[in-house]
Amino acid sequence: MSDKSLRVYFTTHHDGRLTGQLLPVWDSFFDKPPPSAYGTSEPEVLSLLETQVRQLLREDDAAIERFLWEEELEARTITVEIHPQTVHKKRSVISQALIPLRLTYVYGRMAGGAWRVRVPRFDWSFVVEDLSIARDVLQNALSTALLGEKPKGLYDFRHEGEEYVRAWDPLGARREVRGGARRPPPPEVLEQVGEELTSRALGGRQPALVYDAEAMREWLELAQRRPPPSLLLVGGTGTGKTSHVSMLARRIAERRREDKTVHLPDIWRTSAERIVAGMVYLGMWQERCLKLIDALSHEEDYLFVDRLTSLLAPQPDGSSIGDLLLPAAMSGEISLIAECTEAELERCQRRFPEALRPFRVLRIEPPPAARMPELMQRYQSVRRSRVSIHPVGLRQLVAHLDTFQRDSLFPGKAFRFLDWLEQQGERGQSRTLYPRDASAAYARYSGLPLQLISDEVPAERQTLAAQLQKGVIGQERACELAAGVLARFKAGLNDPDKPVGTLLFAGPTGVGKTELSKQLARTLFGDEQRMIRLDMSEYMLPGSAQRLMEVGPGITSLAERVRQQPLSLVLFDELEKAHPEVFDLLLGILGEGRLTDGLGRLVDFRMTVVCMTSNLGVVHSEPAGFGAERGAEDFTRAIRQAFRPELFNRIDHIIPFRRLSEADVLRIVDLELEKAASRAGLLRRGLKLVVEPDARAWLARHGYEPQLGARPLKRLIEAKVMAPIAVRLAAHPELEGVLLPVVVAGSAAERGLRPEYRALATLLDQPVT
Repeated sequence: MSDKSLRVYFTTHHDGRLTGQLLPVWDSFFDKPPPSAYGTSEPEVLSLLETQVRQLLREDDAAIERFLWEEELEARTITVEIHPQTVHKKRSVISQALIPLRLTYVYGRMAGGAWRVRVPRFDWSFVVEDLSIARDVLQNALSTALLGEKPKGLYDFRHEGEEYVRAWDPLGARREVRGGARRPPPPEVLEQVGEELTSRALGGRQPALVYDAEAMREWLELAQRRPPPSLLLVGGTGTGKTSHVSMLARRIAERRREDKTVHLPDIWRTSAERIVAGMVYLGMWQERCLKLIDALSHEEDYLFVDRLTSLLAPQPDGSSIGDLLLPAAMSGEISLIAECTEAELERCQRRFPEALRPFRVLRIEPPPAARMPELMQRYQSVRRSRVSIHPVGLRQLVAHLDTFQRDSLFPGKAFRFLDWLEQQGERGQSRTLYPRDASAAYARYSGLPLQLISDEVPAERQTLAAQLQKGVIGQERACELAAGVLARFKAGLNDPDKPVGTLLFAGPTGVGKTELSKQLARTLFGDEQRMIRLDMSEYMLPGSAQRLMEVGPGITSLAERVRQQPLSLVLFDELEKAHPEVFDLLLGILGEGRLTDGLGRLVDFRMTVVCMTSNLGVVHSEPAGFGAERGAEDFTRAIRQAFRPELFNRIDHIIPFRRLSEADVLRIVDLELEKAASRAGLLRRGLKLVVEPDARAWLARHGYEPQLGARPLKRLIEAKVMAPIAVRLAAHPELEGVLLPVVVAGSAAERGLRPEYRALATLLDQPVT
């Protein structure tokens, strides 16, 4: 292997003169023709070429890199035979005769052992595994290109005289290019499906990275092998598998700057989704994969394919991308980098053991929590953050992340929090976070209330129960039991390998079971939108449980939603209606805090609160009327009989709900009217609802049904109160800043209304049927 220098291809003509042309290492569509000269001797030709080379360097000193060769080239001449065109019965046909053509090509052995072949006459270039097949390749290519050519046209390709190649270094040394040597333009297929990480690192376009220098030294040694071995990075979510690949790309770029003679691969990042993007017809994505293999076998670069499971997932036609790429990796033709978790690796070892053969497994372990304050400080320093965190605050943040974000591992979850923190506040403003500020910042980041995560803020069980009772009327005992789960969470005494809490709400319809779930989501996560509600009547049929585990673009299954937001409340509404297959999935969720999705990936449920509702125990011979109720033992007995013991024993609390009293319904009326009065249309106009006591009683009496509870109340208020007001406001948009009375038709309150309010009054006469 030689130092890089130019290669001049000489052609001797019949008159003894010479043509010399610089041989390019690569060609791209917009490149200018290579410098060439015509003279009576080699020195004359080289002198003319040197003038052109100097001019080329003045225009762009990086342009010469296209003509700098590492390989020692030699020329070889072969004879190929072509079937020319002839005329038979006034028709042009391909003749059975053969015309021999003398063809010269140049070749050189590459670093990985393959052979680079170039045909200057046709500007062809290709790489072969063994030089012995070059003749056959050229015979086939030339026969195809010139098949049926007129004999006169074939004369232009005749062999004039000796053709040979010379190494040449007119400037005495290879030109240095700022930032290192420019590599040849990549094949088009690589640019279509991927991004080149090494050049991004060279240009400073990668994010700040904190890495282990010793581990990177080992990885760099692996990358220097020819060909580089395929790597499988194994680690949990957040350990930095993808970041390690970016670190390797940066070290490759730095190593090239240190030693411009070292040969290291580029790293192309892609994914299964990007490879098949736009491939709509049969065979298109397979053809793209074959082009990728061809391009990578020539370049000896790494292809980072992201997740191994996506590579092995079947495409619509039944085959997978791995069916094409992995055999090429096994033969050493291409080098891959993939990543997976330990659970995914175990699954692949059982189902696809052959898929793991090409890879060298590199495990990435998360750093211990005790080391994270130091790593977080280094990360802040590398990215020149304007936010400084007090050492005690750093330890507090690590404790919060370790306790409340168990779906991800260090250091990733800590670095993501620091990235979020950098975006808060005014841009460019420096600030310091002290311990209490750090806890408040994490509360905003996670949605968890400060009183539940900070030891400096007390949260008594009675206080938490009172917060729940603001939205749940008449269920004081249920709210106290649910508050106990919140208190256990604040104290950090919940089982770390199970959901935060598993609650089954048992009771009649319309007494607040779903509302307590919403209130729990508001109290625990700050937003009722964090509640994932699943109606089990939609999962009654065999096979419907699979919908809970589906993954893919546009799918909003339980697995996808919890993966996107692990801090959430999951409500299984009317659990007894679900198919037994759903109960099988619940055993894993309630017992181990995890669910396996359709691709075999684990979804972490350890930071969720699982609530279930059931009407068991109230569907038969239930007493009617206000306040009639069954004992908690009746609900527990009915639930124990309906569910398997292994499922029943995984439930933390069975919380009974009693029927609502008349006073409870009146309070619910007030609550719903308060919500209605806060609607934007009324607030914008300064309008205020005034509901008379007899109207409140009327709404409570007609909005409650023994079998449906208070559920009809909302519909009644919409129909009898809000709908008439909406009609009046649509007809009189000028109404502003007045009172809107709500009274019972024919009551003393209606008769006592002043004339100016009588026209604005809403009369309650007949209930909704």
